[in-house]
Amino acid sequence: MTLRNVALCFIVMLFAVTLIAQDQTSNNQPLTYAQKLVNDTLAKNKDVIIMAFHVTPPDQTENIIIASNIGRIGKKADEDDMRVINTGASNLEVNKTGNHFEDELPLLDQNGNLIGAVGIVFNYKAGDDKQKLAKRAEQVRDQMKKQIPSKEKLFETVKE
Repeated sequence: MTLRNVALCFIVMLFAVTLIAQDQTSNNQPLTYAQKLVNDTLAKNKDVIIMAFHVTPPDQTENIIIASNIGRIGKKADEDDMRVINTGASNLEVNKTGNHFEDELPLLDQNGNLIGAVGIVFNYKAGDDKQKLAKRAEQVRDQMKKQIPSKEKLFETVKE
């Protein structure tokens, strides 16, 4: 094999690797304001172990998970999620295994408009004060409320 052929093979391989890398990058979802808010809030509140936003996207009719730290993006809201959204009342429960306290609260914008639901989960053990954990979830939700000018803002693409 001549030096010219080796160089040509190297260029073809380099081009192929570049195309594969670009294809993998294009499969990544862009970072939304909602996901950035979840990420930033979790970083500031180490006691929160799981968080998910349930919101109906603009021009759509189904409420879905739009941001979370456990995936499930696009998962349709279940009955519990919709009850929070329809009534404006929180849903408090200890999970089946008894190790998590889950508080699903109305998600509000800066003006207090109900724009969805937010699930906030803490570690739990028998005897923990559920009302204290519920108050803590409200504090975390209210921190985020100050940063949400509108539902539409949640869907904007942002930089990390």
